Amino acid sequence: MIKLILFIIILSITKLSLTIENNNNSKICPESLSLPLEPFDELIFLPNGSIIHQDIIYPKKYLRIDNNTNNNRNIIYGCVCEKGFSKNPCIRKCCQDNEILKTTIEKSECIKINETNNIKIPDLLPANNQLSNDLKNTSGLSNNFKIIKNMICPYGMYRLEPERYTDDEFIIFSNGSLKTTEIILSQSEYCIDWNENLNNIIVIVCHIPQSEDQEFDNPIKTIVHPIGVMISIPFFAATLFVYAVIPELRNLYGITLMCYVGCIFGAYSFLVASRLIYYGHFLCVLIAFVIHFSFLASFFWLNVMCFDIWWTFGGFRALQGSIKQRERKKFIIYSSYAWGCAGILTGICLIMDFHPSIPSSFIRPQFGEQSCWFTTDAAKAIYFYGPMGMTVICNIILFISTAIKIVNHKKETAHHLKGIDSHRHDDNKQWFNLYLKLFIVMGINWSMEIISWLCKDAPDYVWYVTDIANTLQGLIIFIIFVWKDKIKRLLLKRFGCKDSRFFQSRNSTRSGYHSSMSTRTNTSTLTPLQDKFKSTNSVEKNIADDQTDAF
Repeated sequence: MIKLILFIIILSITKLSLTIENNNNSKICPESLSLPLEPFDELIFLPNGSIIHQDIIYPKKYLRIDNNTNNNRNIIYGCVCEKGFSKNPCIRKCCQDNEILKTTIEKSECIKINETNNIKIPDLLPANNQLSNDLKNTSGLSNNFKIIKNMICPYGMYRLEPERYTDDEFIIFSNGSLKTTEIILSQSEYCIDWNENLNNIIVIVCHIPQSEDQEFDNPIKTIVHPIGVMISIPFFAATLFVYAVIPELRNLYGITLMCYVGCIFGAYSFLVASRLIYYGHFLCVLIAFVIHFSFLASFFWLNVMCFDIWWTFGGFRALQGSIKQRERKKFIIYSSYAWGCAGILTGICLIMDFHPSIPSSFIRPQFGEQSCWFTTDAAKAIYFYGPMGMTVICNIILFISTAIKIVNHKKETAHHLKGIDSHRHDDNKQWFNLYLKLFIVMGINWSMEIISWLCKDAPDYVWYVTDIANTLQGLIIFIIFVWKDKIKRLLLKRFGCKDSRFFQSRNSTRSGYHSSMSTRTNTSTLTPLQDKFKSTNSVEKNIADDQTDAF
C-alpha cells in the first residue's frame, strides 16, 4: 500500500511538471492558433534559426517545437497568429475548406460535402447582429481575419445555442474575440463554421479549466488536490472492504458508515474520471448527475449518522422489537431519507435542465455545457451548496446537543466511578475518542468548504489546511475507523491468522471490565436521566463496546 501511494505521488508530480512545462511553452503560441510545418522533409532551415515552409519565412521567434513526438521527431509549429507575423488577427474555422459542421446532442464533427453536387462553401459570415459595428459591412470574415482551420479543444467542447438561450447570444469583434452575455472568449477558446444547410453559423466553445493561470501558480490546486484525491480513493475502497468482510462491524453504525463512504468513494472516482478523460456531451452530463447525486447522498448519510448518535444519547424511547429488528427498521427509515432526499434534489436538477417548459431565465444546473459540473456559481449555490449547508448546520446542532447530553450524563454518573481510578483513564479516553469522532464526522471539512466558497476574496493560503484535509478524507476516515487494534485483530481472526493466547487474554480482560461495570450500574441507585438511558441500554452498550473501541 505504501509503495503504491508513493508511486502515485511520484507519477502525479512528474506528469504535473511536464504539464506545467508544456503549458509555459505553448501559452504564447497555442496549438490551436498555430500551423504545423509539414512535411518535415520539405522544411528549409536557415543559419539564423528561421525556417522556410511553402515559400513563407518563419523567423525563429515565431516557431514552437512541441514536446510531444510524432514518428520519433518533434513537431514544429509556426506561430502565424502572433502579433507582428500577420497583419490581421486570427479566427478559427472548425472544419477544412471542403467540410461543414454537423452537430448532434452527443458531439460535433466535420463532414465532407458531396462534391458531385458542385456545392461551394461560402466565406464565413455570421448574421449582422452577431458582428461588431466595424465588421457589419464585411462580405466575409476572410477579408478581416487570417483563417485557421482546426477544432482543437484539449479539455472538450460544447455548442452555443443562441436560438434557444439568450445567454448564448454572441458578438464577434474585430480583434477576433467573441462575447456572450456571460463570458469573453479569445480566438483559441472557440471556433465557428457553417451548419449543414449553409444558412447559419455555429459556434463551438472549448472547455477551459477554471482559473487556468492561477491553477498553475497555486501548488495546492495543481499538486496537493489531485494527489490527495487519488490517495483517498484506495483508502475509501479499503474501508469499504474491511467493513464488508468483518461480520462484527456490520451493525447499524457500520452499515451507515459504509453508505457514507461508498457515496464519497463514487463521487471522488467519477470526479477524477471527469478531469482525466474527455467525454462526449451525453456521458459528461451523465457523469455530472452521478457526481451530484453521490455527494448529496453522502451529506444526508452523514446527517443520518449524526442524528442516530443524537437519538441514542438523547434517552428517547427505543423502537419495538429485538436489537436486530430495531436496527433493521432504523436502517429502512434512514435509507429512505438519505437516498430519497438525494434522489429528489438530483431529479429537480434533471427537470430544470431538460424539461422544455422551463423558462430560459430560470437558473439551471447546465450540466455538460462548459464542464461535467455546474456552469454558473448561482446554480452551484442553489443545487449544491444550499443542501450541503443545511445538512452541515443540522449536524453542528446535533453535535452540540449530543456533546451537552454526554457531559451531563458523565456528571450524573461521576459518583459511581469514584474509587475506580484504574478504570477512569480508560473511560475518559473512550469519551475523548467519541468526542473527537463526533467532531470530525459532523463535517468540519464541508463547513470550511462552504465558507471558502463564500469568501472568494480571501487569499488561497487561508484555506490550505482545510483543502488538504478535504481531499484526504479517505485517509482520515481510514485512520479513524479502520486503523485500530481491534480491527486488526478482527481481520486476523476473519482470515484465520490468530494467536489464541493473545485473543484469550484480551477478551478475558475486556469481559471482566464490562462485567464489573455492569454490576456497579445495576446495584446503584439510578437518576432520572439514567432511567432514560436504561431503556436504550443495549444500544449504548453497543456504542461503548463497538463504536468507541472498534472505531
